[in-house]
Amino acid sequence: MSVEGFFEETLQQSRIKSAIVTRYFDAWSTVIISKAGHLYDRVAYIDLFSGPGFYADGTPSTPLLIIDKAIRNPKLRERLVTIFNDKDPAHCDALKAAIDAMQGIDGLKYKPQVDNEEVGSEIVGQLGSVRLVPTVCFIDPWGYKGLSLDLVNSVLKDWACECIFFFNYKRINSGLSRGS
Repeated sequence: MSVEGFFEETLQQSRIKSAIVTRYFDAWSTVIISKAGHLYDRVAYIDLFSGPGFYADGTPSTPLLIIDKAIRNPKLRERLVTIFNDKDPAHCDALKAAIDAMQGIDGLKYKPQVDNEEVGSEIVGQLGSVRLVPTVCFIDPWGYKGLSLDLVNSVLKDWACECIFFFNYKRINSGLSRGS
């Protein structure tokens, strides 16, 4: 399956991955808000390879599941800053439309931001040059392009910042065998 066809069907591993990330974020945000809510008026969720928001069969992907949690949680609704990114402009347009169509989206204090950039040194520099509020950053590239130690470190440098990343080891093995 090519990256272009990834969102055509919801695979079991995609459902499991979304469940892991959303459950982790839910638990993390509950702890951060209850233990350090007096220190921070915001928490953040950053997804650097967000996709269009839905699979072709209508199943919502991780960005919409995270936003839905915020809409339904009054404490999170007042604090969550979301930044989504995808290098495909069509995915960005679809995600913006899906977010705008969500019931209750206007109740979020901070409007979700959707960016259209390729993940690389510029994003690393942006994340590395600012002090992040407590943040969960989800990095799920197709294969491994864009995933670097510098990227992970640019997020983890600040207190209560977490990074969840997935990569397909089969794509890495394929790249190594080709010498690229």
